[in-house]
Order: sequence, then C-alpha cells, then structure tokens
Amino acid sequence: MRNVEIALADRAYTVQVGHGVLSQLGESCRRVELGNQVAVIADRAVADLYLKPAVTSLKGAGFRPLEVLIPGGDADKNLTTAEQVFGQLIEAELDRSAWVLALGGGVVGDLAGFVAATFLRGVPFVQVPTTIVSQVDASVGGKTAVNHRLGKNLIGAFHQPRLVLIDTDVLRSLPRRELVGGLGEVVKHAVIRDPELFAFLEEHLEQIISLRLDPDQLDWLIARNVQIKARVVETDERETGLRAILNYGHTVGHAIEAAGAYTRYHHGEGVVLGMVAAGEIAVRRNLWSEEDRDRQDALLSRMDVPGGLKELSTQEILERTRSDKKRVSGRLRFVLPRSIGQVEIFDDIPEETVVAAIQYVQENS
Repeated sequence: MRNVEIALADRAYTVQVGHGVLSQLGESCRRVELGNQVAVIADRAVADLYLKPAVTSLKGAGFRPLEVLIPGGDADKNLTTAEQVFGQLIEAELDRSAWVLALGGGVVGDLAGFVAATFLRGVPFVQVPTTIVSQVDASVGGKTAVNHRLGKNLIGAFHQPRLVLIDTDVLRSLPRRELVGGLGEVVKHAVIRDPELFAFLEEHLEQIISLRLDPDQLDWLIARNVQIKARVVETDERETGLRAILNYGHTVGHAIEAAGAYTRYHHGEGVVLGMVAAGEIAVRRNLWSEEDRDRQDALLSRMDVPGGLKELSTQEILERTRSDKKRVSGRLRFVLPRSIGQVEIFDDIPEETVVAAIQYVQENS
C-alpha cells in the first residue's frame, strides 16, 4: 500500500493506493473515526461489480450502510439527481453523525461530494474512486459539483474528503474507452509538472492502456499522479492561484463536452482535445515550440479519442467557453505550456486565437 498525505491548513487526510485493498475499506474508515451511519452512493454499473464487497467490508467494521444508486452519466450529474439522493437520506433518518461514501467514477464522486457538502449543512465523506480520471484527479482536492444546462460544474462547493482509498485492481474492469479517457488527466499532470512522467508515458502508453503493467508499477503510476495533484492542492486549496494550472486543457475541453451535450465526448476525451487546443494557442503566442507541441500531440493521438469534432459548430464551442466557471472579471483564463513540465496562466487570449485553436483541433481530430 502506498500512502500519499494531503496536508492542508486546518485538516489533513490520506490517499491510500494499492491493489486488492477494497476489502480493507471498513477497517480504513474506522481509523478515521467516522459515525456508524453511512450512505454509500454508487452508479448501477459500479454497484454490480463493487457495491457488495464494499458494503460487506463496512458492515464487518461495524458501520450501517444505506445503499443509494444513481445514474452514472454526466448528463445526470445535476440538481434533480442530487434532490433524489437528499430524499433518500432524509427518509432513512440520517443525522449529523452520518457520512457519505462515493463509490464510482468522477460523476459519482462529484455528486456524492456535493451531497455531503450540503446535507445538514455538511457531513464527512470518503472517496473510493473506480476510474483513472477519478483516481488521479477528481477524488483528490475537495472539488464537488453538479452541472447546469448552461455549463459544467457551475454549482458546487469545496469539501475535502476524510479519506481516499484507491484500489488499482478495479481499473481492470473498465472498458478501453474509460481507460483511454482517464489517461488524459495523466498526460495533463505530466505536461504541467513532470517531464519524467511524460517520457514514461511516451514509452509505456500502450502497456498502460492494455493494463499490462505490473500491479506495483500501476500503483506507482496512480500514486505519482496523486502526489502531483496533492502538492498543488496543498499550496492553493481553493484555486486562487497555482491550483488553476490543473485546468490545463479544461477550458476548451469542457466547452467541447457541453457542445456535445455531455454524451458525444467523455470528460477525459474533452481534456485531450482541450490540451491540443491549448498547445496550439501556446505556439501561436510563441510560448513553446512547435516541436514540443508536436510531441504532445503525437502522444495524445495514440489515445484514439473519437473523431467527428468537425460536426460540432466552432461557434458553439466558443460560446460554451464563455460559460466557463474559471473566468475572472469576465475574462477567460487559459493554462498554456512553456515547456513539457512547465505552464503559466494567461487571461489575455484574443477570441480569434481561441477560434483558430478550435479549428486546429477540428482539422486534426
């Protein structure tokens, strides 16, 4: 088991990473002194695979789990679904000693965390992420949210988990598309902070996608990404400065997701396309070289993101960027690379440059 400590100003928690560790869930939760009532929130697909062992482990440690099933798609990560979950928690008479456990991918983690942040003005929660995206990104850092029809993650709160338990064995049940999309966040971390990780991905990408890595090596890869995010979050918990670099690829990526009604492209796929756009903007601003841009794009092209972006309107994608929650004083912030491993934040990118970058992605996807 690899432990990554998240040290924040007034609280700290541990991210546990290992293979075959789901059976230790109840014991791990007992150690962080949580109440006996727990709402285990999962989507139906994950529930079929992992709800029973999770609940069995919790019961074995003396907890009383309430099973709450929700839809798993990003289109259902909204206030309507949250209200349905609130209703089940209220009807079950959960009180302020209760807590929430998110068992699933980023959608489940975001929505369950939002419920935990707002139910009875806030109860503790634990993350048990089951996808690469949620393991390396969404489960760490305390961002919780639901979508609005006008944009992604516009309604939410910062609410840090008490514990994150990552079992890398669960990744072996994921469809290839989920694995590939999740690796978008891994590439993102490499571009913004870790050139050595980028080189590792260049050498081993197909091995990772097919999960032919040794279990200990896969644990290392996930833990390495958690460490990257942890160090950023520790410096800037509420995204007032440095943490914004974690949004590399997300400005255009979220807009592409929204323009596709959250069904054409998964989150990780949107991030991949958004990184291509951000790289093109950086080249046009003379921030990094075409060689580095091509190196990034060559790696991303090996991830087989679905095509068809030309079928979406360039103008609609641009319009969707204007709903981005990361705007400051009405101006969009772009995270742009200067080299592989170093990025900066800009808020002075002209719209015509953004349009050109979107068109570049459309022509090359």
